Amino acid sequence: MASGLSLEILDLRHFAAPMLRPVLEAESVLWRDRLNWDYLSSAKLLLQYLDSRSLPGYVAVDAGRVTGYIFCVYEDTKAVIGDVFAFPEGVGGGSDTGREVEDSLLRRLLELLLHSPGVDRIESQLLLHRDGVHSDIFQKAGFVVYRRLYLNRNLVGPSLSADITLEPNLELRPWQDQDLNAAGRLISEAYHHHPDSYINDQYRSIHGSQRFLHNIVRFPGCGVFVPQASHVVVDRRSRELVALILGSRVSAHCGHITQICVHPAYRRLGLARMLLRVAAVHFQRQGMTDVTLTVTEANTHAVTLYAEEGYKLAHSFNAAVWTRP
Repeated sequence: MASGLSLEILDLRHFAAPMLRPVLEAESVLWRDRLNWDYLSSAKLLLQYLDSRSLPGYVAVDAGRVTGYIFCVYEDTKAVIGDVFAFPEGVGGGSDTGREVEDSLLRRLLELLLHSPGVDRIESQLLLHRDGVHSDIFQKAGFVVYRRLYLNRNLVGPSLSADITLEPNLELRPWQDQDLNAAGRLISEAYHHHPDSYINDQYRSIHGSQRFLHNIVRFPGCGVFVPQASHVVVDRRSRELVALILGSRVSAHCGHITQICVHPAYRRLGLARMLLRVAAVHFQRQGMTDVTLTVTEANTHAVTLYAEEGYKLAHSFNAAVWTRP
């Protein structure tokens, strides 16, 4: 490190929100430029936690100025690394490169978590960071690393239309608040032995899936929920949800598909393709010029579908998972 003697790694809970605001503002610029994502709403939520002094993590301080931070959240015996970011080289008054500072922060947090007897699982999806950045640190610590894709579809042009052709026993309707519990059951069944269930263990249970849905519908971490772009497919006979798509707004002109899934018994009926087109139509009507989504590279069927629907690779990143032996 260029100035390792001056760099200190200190407890995040000792720092009030104003001290981290410049770092978060610099990070927001990168989210906007790289992902077409307005990170300020997420940053505001993060600042509230900082003011409560309840967020576990660390900050990097170089010559008296905060130059980077990392934080995690605990869910029972699991820890989720939420973010790591440092000023790029020459920005913010520090002389260390951003990558080096982030590496130092990540190593310090992993040292804490790996030696915490109450932590049996650690998950991380650092969406902002390109594929391969920090992956060596995770792998050396015993993590399994998965490559994920951030895809973008441009919506500029003629008005889109969705060809809705459903079997007589199926019904398409908008998302309703009371769908949350049924949607949790659907997700846990749709992701059984799915690659994403290894990355996010919330998908493995109804309770975990409901918690995941509650977070994306109620909180701005994945953008502001857009009910107009969110739909479900219901089996008229059983009244059960068999497919769904949920959308959010991540910037003034960009929508994001936060969840799409189909029950295993109802696959190969074109439901996912139809839901993608319905969401695109509604995002366009909302004034969006782009819509994005993420997918695990190993999910080849989904990757092929998205390519056929006009989604192109805009960015790739890593998910990392560790479980206690």
